[in-house]
Amino acid sequence: MRSDLFGKWLVLVVCACGVATAGEPAAEANEPWIAAEHLSAGWESMTLSTRLFNQEIPMDRPMVPGRSLSFGGRIEVIDPNGLIGLSLTAKNGKAFDEIGIPIQVNNKSTLPVMSGSECLALGPSYQPLEYPTKLDVDTRLAIREFEPFDFAIGMSMRYNAPFPLVLSRIEWSMSALLSDHFEAFDIPFAPTADWIEVAPGLEVLVEETTVEEGKYWYRMKARYDPNRITYLDVRDEPPCFVGSTDVSYSWPWYTYPEMIVTALDIVDAEGNSVMSQSSGRRVLSGGSSSKDSGGQRIATRQRIGTCSECGKAAFIRHIIAFKPYNHELQFVLENVPVPTE
Repeated sequence: MRSDLFGKWLVLVVCACGVATAGEPAAEANEPWIAAEHLSAGWESMTLSTRLFNQEIPMDRPMVPGRSLSFGGRIEVIDPNGLIGLSLTAKNGKAFDEIGIPIQVNNKSTLPVMSGSECLALGPSYQPLEYPTKLDVDTRLAIREFEPFDFAIGMSMRYNAPFPLVLSRIEWSMSALLSDHFEAFDIPFAPTADWIEVAPGLEVLVEETTVEEGKYWYRMKARYDPNRITYLDVRDEPPCFVGSTDVSYSWPWYTYPEMIVTALDIVDAEGNSVMSQSSGRRVLSGGSSSKDSGGQRIATRQRIGTCSECGKAAFIRHIIAFKPYNHELQFVLENVPVPTE
């Protein structure tokens, strides 16, 4: 339930008489997406360790003692505009001690290869942008904040080398999943007699709905081509797909879908989320399933919401990102202290 924040970065199209129709997506913006304007990097933790081996125990091959330093990083979201998700793998890392001497960084491979003739090298795995809900102690209303992204960078040293006092500079890159065009499409919170086209290639059928003062419930089906569209937390598995969209997005390298349904929300007649307006205890539960039929996927989704404003439920809102693409982001931190205790 995220629409209370979507107003900052979406072009909303709302219609009380049926699904909102937006036509073709707008042309992609030419302005570059600059990481520093949207994200802020910092350090959260460090782990320093020394590894030695018992020389009295025979080993098949010599084991070299060593030291390691793990940098625990944190990416705060300043402005979510355009951001769908971020890869938690830090690539092309470089680190330098207090006098500028390089420290070996254990960079991970970014192109794992899957077995099977149809499988190609996989692209990054993106963690979706999340909005955890907190309760304001004064107003008792829900507050949505952007969940930070956590990552780690490992470094190796000789076992007798002193740990650095400061990382004078640490730099790395990360992959972001972006879209230049988002839209919100609203469907009346009521059963539909037939399939309704939400966007080209995506249809929904609302089978049942219930609205009460303190509760709402609905069951809805979505019909789409999984090779063109990724739909929420339904497990879409074209060749080489890894994981599910409630955990991460991943596709073969540079073969992104045409659109991603990034979220659903239940909103009132004014377009405000009924969950975010509610005071006191709010509960959301349900499940999803899917099956393939005639080259299309049919996903069934049902949800139960318990909240003080549930009785105002008027629309089911789909948030869709069009033409997602990968963008490599560069990060640099300087003069990061290395704790010794």
